[in-house]
Amino acid sequence: MLHFELSIILSIILSIMRTRGGIAIAYRLDERGTSLSEQVYWGLRDAIVKGELAPGYRLLVLDVANALNISQAPVREAMERLKQEGLLAAKANKGSIVAEIKQEEIEEIYALRELIEWDAVRRSYRRLDERDFARLRAIYEEMAEAARRDDAFGFVDRDMAFHGFFFEKSGNLTILNIWEQIAVKLTRFLALSNKLYFPDLLSIAVSHEPLIQALLDGRASEDELRALFVRHMHEVWWRMGRKRESP
Repeated sequence: MLHFELSIILSIILSIMRTRGGIAIAYRLDERGTSLSEQVYWGLRDAIVKGELAPGYRLLVLDVANALNISQAPVREAMERLKQEGLLAAKANKGSIVAEIKQEEIEEIYALRELIEWDAVRRSYRRLDERDFARLRAIYEEMAEAARRDDAFGFVDRDMAFHGFFFEKSGNLTILNIWEQIAVKLTRFLALSNKLYFPDLLSIAVSHEPLIQALLDGRASEDELRALFVRHMHEVWWRMGRKRESP
């Protein structure tokens, strides 16, 4: 993993998020939820990940409940779940605030991702069949379509689905659970960093094509496959470091 100072980069991202967030907060229920608390959870989660609710923004159970015209219980339950995922933080005498994006945490997440994602790929790639490749292709096409629409959040959602596919196929529930936890924070970080450090979203989508092709061909050795996936994961770090060093 590349090691360099992220403080300047994160300050840019946080500045953008604070500019976006806190202007006109429109709390919403999300139909993906099967219960009222889940609908609140998905609505708040997406607002945080997209930067509509900026780091440091104060969330009060009563305010959210009143805005949604519902009782406080499902809001409280949803916010507790967001705290467990690290998207909200409890502050003394302030209630809950949207958690900051911390340099150390991002570095740790990427180091962990490298370890567990390759393990997931290693466990699954020999067992991929035609249906699996069709699914990977479908996710790739959805990612490319989101890129053409310049839909940053939709793009990252499909990007995470592409990589999450290997965790689902690995058969290892432990690393799948770890991935699902860190994917939330990765989504939040990448939704903005992708726009800052890549010429366009489509170029990121296209970078997944060699991964599919290498798996489909079946000629690459395990070491070659690992190197390919690790380079793909490190692309954002290389671009961030390059931009930081440029005059």
